[in-house]
Amino acid sequence: MWYVTIASPPNRINPISANGNQELIVWVYDPETADASELNRTAIRPSQSSQKLSKLFWNLGQEPVVHTHLKKDKYYSQQHPRIGLWTVDVPAESEDIIITIHGKAIAFQECFVLDTPFIIPRPKQSFPSKKNDTSLCAPKNSDMTITWSACFPTTAVLLTDFGTFYTSDGFKTYDEIKVPSDALTQGLNNNVTDVALTDNGILFLINGLPEKKISGICSRYWCPLVYPVRNGSQLSTLGAWTSNEIYLLYGEIFHKMTDTTNLVKILHFPKDAVLSIEIVSYDSIPSEITLLLICNGCSSSKLFYLAFYSEDRQFWGLREFHLPVTENSVTKMVYLNSALSCGVLWNNESIYYTYRNNTTNGFFQIYGSNLSLSEMSNGSTIHQIIPDYLGNVMIKMKNNYLFYTKSELRGLVQLPDWIDETKKMVLYLNPSASVYTLLIDGSNIYRQTYPLELEIFSSTLMSEFSCSIIAFLHNMHFSIYYLDMGDELTFWSQIVFEENVDIGTYLEVYRPELLLLRGSSKYEIARRVCTKNETFTFYHYNDYTLESNYTKALELTSGVMSVEMQPSVFEASCKLNCKVAHFFVGCPPGRHIVVERPPEVACRRHDFTTYRIPGKFLWRQTVEDKIAYYDWDKYGCLMELHYEQYFQPVISLYDGDKYVRRVEANFILWEMKGRSDYGYTSSMKEEGCLHKAQSWPMMLNASKNSTLDEIWGPQNYRSCFVFDENSTEEGLYEQYQILNMTSTNSIAWSPSHSGIYVFRVRIVDPNYSFCDLKAFFAVRTYGIIQRSDISSVTLYSFFIICIFVAFLILSYFRYTEIFQDLKHADEKKASPDEQEN
Repeated sequence: MWYVTIASPPNRINPISANGNQELIVWVYDPETADASELNRTAIRPSQSSQKLSKLFWNLGQEPVVHTHLKKDKYYSQQHPRIGLWTVDVPAESEDIIITIHGKAIAFQECFVLDTPFIIPRPKQSFPSKKNDTSLCAPKNSDMTITWSACFPTTAVLLTDFGTFYTSDGFKTYDEIKVPSDALTQGLNNNVTDVALTDNGILFLINGLPEKKISGICSRYWCPLVYPVRNGSQLSTLGAWTSNEIYLLYGEIFHKMTDTTNLVKILHFPKDAVLSIEIVSYDSIPSEITLLLICNGCSSSKLFYLAFYSEDRQFWGLREFHLPVTENSVTKMVYLNSALSCGVLWNNESIYYTYRNNTTNGFFQIYGSNLSLSEMSNGSTIHQIIPDYLGNVMIKMKNNYLFYTKSELRGLVQLPDWIDETKKMVLYLNPSASVYTLLIDGSNIYRQTYPLELEIFSSTLMSEFSCSIIAFLHNMHFSIYYLDMGDELTFWSQIVFEENVDIGTYLEVYRPELLLLRGSSKYEIARRVCTKNETFTFYHYNDYTLESNYTKALELTSGVMSVEMQPSVFEASCKLNCKVAHFFVGCPPGRHIVVERPPEVACRRHDFTTYRIPGKFLWRQTVEDKIAYYDWDKYGCLMELHYEQYFQPVISLYDGDKYVRRVEANFILWEMKGRSDYGYTSSMKEEGCLHKAQSWPMMLNASKNSTLDEIWGPQNYRSCFVFDENSTEEGLYEQYQILNMTSTNSIAWSPSHSGIYVFRVRIVDPNYSFCDLKAFFAVRTYGIIQRSDISSVTLYSFFIICIFVAFLILSYFRYTEIFQDLKHADEKKASPDEQEN
């Protein structure tokens, strides 16, 4: 087996806030040769035999990997063969604390290493106290209560009438919480009525504080971190209430949500009705909190009603539920892990169930008996009701009698006696198995694992409630799935059961209107064993092109849809593999688009941060040039494109760093600095438009006072390929300014000059994504030989011609002058001869 322990960090005095890592220490041990410290889970280093065994497995190539239960994350180990162990770094603050150590399928002496579950404890906080500090206690003779963190069940607080005890490792170790002797007036330290755990501390409700009477506080029973919420939304961590007001804790501040006077109006109670809040509890649906209201004036007698508040959608509602009020008895409430609202209410003697959004209600009966809970437990009353992650529900009576049921069953099974009724005992959730029992001996606390599965089998083995399901398997492994427009998810399930019963896979769905569902099934029977294989495909389809209010339509058709997969029929003894998953229909986190750079195009980063744009090339032309700022971190490098090279942006869709697919939807672009000296290669007619398509001049004229983001996008996109009776062919020879990967339309650059262009791309197809997908890309054109200005060329040419003409004139006069001189010289030479003749 794998032995796992935590490297001991120093105790923390301050609340935990840093997102650090903690180290798991892992080695292989054989229970037959292990040390006592390894068997009782107190070892911090491998024994000598375990050291040798780990080294042998390391030599054979063994390598443990940590798999988390909720998110299915993996963390890989580092090897330390010299000391015979491995170490794994895991997030210290992760809510995904249930893990399994998986190894390779490597055998030594015909033995494999068993995959081993483990719960990562939260880093321990210490509560230093001084000698004279005072214990915080419940009122004398009060029942013990235990509260644990929804996301860190190993962190818990036990409240007794002799002290309050805190643990971060599931009560392997614990500390008593005390307060300075002068912090509370005399007697208040013995009046702690409730305890709640928050993200940053512990909240105590003390009878008499504060002055405004607080009836109770409640924290979450199920971890809300596995529930996806929209960007900017937040779920509360704790609720507090008085008889007529409710407050929710967001961060470290309580906000008043409403009061009973407003609830009468909001929930349409009779005007003369008087409401009071009995108890508040977080629902099975993590975004909802439920109020048990007492209505005086709704009928001839007092009635219980269930109201709820949706934090995700921010509205109040009233469930289809009412129940006569039981006098002289405090009613409590807890909700089970389910896709639909599913809970139990109880007082001292009876338990009322309400399943499937309050469509199935009633009081629990004990299987095979007509006696009440109190009668079956020798007159005792109910102390605790503990649901777990696997659908089990345990009921503990004050005399330690135990009863059991499963979520959505209507009867109780009595379990064998386990703890003597004279001992003080409380049940405590074990997230990796089922439950622990905490025994109090004087001032000492001892923890034992309760073998719930074995006790259920022994209680139902000879009864008519034996399980007819042989196996139930499915591939719904994750707690959160994300679906964008047009996406789909397919799951399979297989259920194997005995002949002569009709069992299938049942889906409980919260908000089924968000997705469509199609399914198929195959049925086989062989040797009196039936097998049913079923597939379920959830998919999104909705046409938003003609919505008058696109934003409102997105809000109404997005949100969280919860699904639970379970057998349609099961018994208390069935070991189920039920799963609740949340489908987030909307924009997946981290989804964005990127304009891909063609491989043959260079992408360069330069030193400049500003550049000049001639004013005549702007949308709104100016006499002066514009100095534009280039943000390298925002826009990225410049793609170098030849001015004759048409460019069609290729867009890819990413979730974070993960590539999803190539975008084939319609998109538009605009130049961020206001340049207009670029165009498009296709006309509307060439692209096949039936009428004039949308363009930037058209959209700008229609919305003169809006930003570019508001002017044109998926909220007002209209296709030119849809026939319109009022349309004409006028304007079809204008440039088509919408791009698509499957079309030939591209960007054309100016042939007269080079320039830097910064573009913003936006997907305008209203049926492509819930995300508003935008991206930047930048281009620098090159290849144009710069020519001088025509006026300068003309002036320069005229100047050259003038010089040339002047040169000719001067040459002419010089020539005639030389010719005259030569003529005179010839005449002088001829004169003497003439004289001789």
